[in-house]
Amino acid sequence: MKLSTIDDAKMSSSVNGLAVFGLLGLLPIAAVLIPWDFGPVENQYRQLMAGHSLSTIMIELLIFIVFFKNEKLLTDFAKNASRTDKIVGAIFFSALLYSFLFVSFSKMLFALGFLVLLIHLLFSVSLFKNMKYVNGQTQQYFWVFLGVSVIGYTALWALDFLVYPPTQIDWIDRVPGVTNVRWAGFFWLSIFAAGFALAKGSGSKYFFLAILFGAFGLTMTLWTGTRGSLLAIAFGALCALIISSTYRKFVVGYCLISAAIAILLNIYAPVPHEAYGMDRIISRIESNEIMERGGSGRTQLWKQTAEIARNHPLVGHGIDQFQKMGPMETIGFKGPHGLPLQLLFSVGIVGVLTFIYGIWRFFRIFRLEVQSPHQLAAVVFFSGGCLYSVYDNFAYYPYPVAIFTISAFMLFKRRVTNVPLII
Repeated sequence: MKLSTIDDAKMSSSVNGLAVFGLLGLLPIAAVLIPWDFGPVENQYRQLMAGHSLSTIMIELLIFIVFFKNEKLLTDFAKNASRTDKIVGAIFFSALLYSFLFVSFSKMLFALGFLVLLIHLLFSVSLFKNMKYVNGQTQQYFWVFLGVSVIGYTALWALDFLVYPPTQIDWIDRVPGVTNVRWAGFFWLSIFAAGFALAKGSGSKYFFLAILFGAFGLTMTLWTGTRGSLLAIAFGALCALIISSTYRKFVVGYCLISAAIAILLNIYAPVPHEAYGMDRIISRIESNEIMERGGSGRTQLWKQTAEIARNHPLVGHGIDQFQKMGPMETIGFKGPHGLPLQLLFSVGIVGVLTFIYGIWRFFRIFRLEVQSPHQLAAVVFFSGGCLYSVYDNFAYYPYPVAIFTISAFMLFKRRVTNVPLII
């Protein structure tokens, strides 16, 4: 191949990578604009798109069709998979088919959920296959795009409420892009993580922008009274401090300054609803809610979910059936506020064992690498997301799952071994 051809290929990959990560960085704004999630009146399109958070899936599908189209993707996957992989996969999909035919209450929700899962898997495999062509600077730009996009998302939320003044309940339920203000915590975690991509190793002149991201994420977390994202942020920052010795001074300064600004702003910020505000978080901690109320009723929800899951322990009740077949008190909830029970309820013991097998295979093939600022940001979101998924519906919504997947691909590199690659 001629040198000019190689250079052209590199330039094309760089341009494509910037376009892909630019689109992915716009996911928070897309969550509002694609369903046109404004005002109190909802049409069927808006209910479908916003109610199921399909904007992220539409962006993933667009990227797959435009940039990653590969007619040999599935055949390559099957060709490179080991015999054990194929057996596990066959058992898992057989279990899904059984639950679809004989257990699931809503076949439409199952089909939609399966389609969402399939699109995300195709996108994820394609993204992983192309990550080697994306340089570190482009991956750093992704976090900057994402941070700016979260600020844009919040501005659109404010604009919506200025044009269509909210009622009291609107402060909880009428939040653009999500169905409850608590799920906006996924956005606050992502912008807080984005600030780490501007660590001093990439130039001290970006420190102001980093602090803007960090302070914004913590300010919105405290203002909306979202304990879930606060705990995930704290855990993610702790993991970044432990894992990366190169940027420890930055991590400490970033967290302390961001926290100081966020607390100061929330002391004087107006609280529009009793479910908002820093005082809500403090009062819940002081009352030792986990002991008194089971963490907003989570322990009771988990107990009831486990009891229902026993009805179909092997294959579960089917994908996205919790909102129809979960505990009566929580009918309409998207999930049981926890990944372990979400898996057990939806795909049963077969699905749980498949998930564990997948994690085992993943860590046999890949190793953790944290050398650059964009990987530091990925550590915060990835580790924070792992904890977030234990006590909330982090693993249900497409947006956090997409950012979690991108973070994983930034962090984990192929081991130099003879372990066969499954993709």
